[in-house]
Amino acid sequence: MNEGPKIGELFSRNYLRPEVKLSDSPRARRRAYSAFSDYRDAVGVDFVQAVKRALGAEYPYGSYGYDHERFWTKCEIRDFLGGITLTYRLLRPYKRDAKFLEEMREIFQQEGLHYRIDDACGVHYLVDEEFSRSTEATLEGLGAARFTGARQALEDGLQGLTAGNISGKALIRGVFEAAESVFLILVSDSNANRLNEQVVEKLLRPKLAIRYEGVPNGEDKISRVLDTFNKWVKAAHPYRHGAHFEEVHEAPLDEAVLLASIGMSFIRYMVQPVQG
Repeated sequence: MNEGPKIGELFSRNYLRPEVKLSDSPRARRRAYSAFSDYRDAVGVDFVQAVKRALGAEYPYGSYGYDHERFWTKCEIRDFLGGITLTYRLLRPYKRDAKFLEEMREIFQQEGLHYRIDDACGVHYLVDEEFSRSTEATLEGLGAARFTGARQALEDGLQGLTAGNISGKALIRGVFEAAESVFLILVSDSNANRLNEQVVEKLLRPKLAIRYEGVPNGEDKISRVLDTFNKWVKAAHPYRHGAHFEEVHEAPLDEAVLLASIGMSFIRYMVQPVQG
């Protein structure tokens, strides 16, 4: 029986399946290597052995010995994340683990990596594996230049899941703005400037009619899709704007994750015919 992710465990032991696409950042890697370099003389040799034994990864070797920079900047993402946990473990006897943990959390937050680091320096998905899959697939789908604004809105929204700065409202708002941006690009109507039920029915339905031409019961399928989409728009819309009063108009995190997951599914759904 699966008991869930273990505190302080290696990322690959808790989660990894070969087909999972993982968030990565060359800049975060360089910064992590720089942090590791501060402790290289103390733990460098032990780190190499730990990588080989715990991760099963080959460690690069250069003209002057083990090439730590190449490992941190070029290794598989699973080994990069695992290397962070291993470094923390090796620093415990030197009482320098807390500083390293703090620095890694700062790097992950500032560079927008979609993970959280627990108190024992184990790396986890921000929410769970499926949410991470959805996030990375959606960001990948927004890779074209025309979707730059949508991608930026989504990335900004994901900052609402950053440790110490949790905001369900920010997450929903980012996903909504990304969906709105994609929708406006898809319908290509100069008179449309926002996402609501009226413009969905007027402008998106004809696009889907072309997409589902010849599909049995296509009109019924389109109506069901649009009905679900409009309900999502209605559910997310209150968090799209600021509160009228002084209270913080915040969203419960579980609701925010649910609405964000649905919204990202619709983003991928809308992007598909544009790319086709």
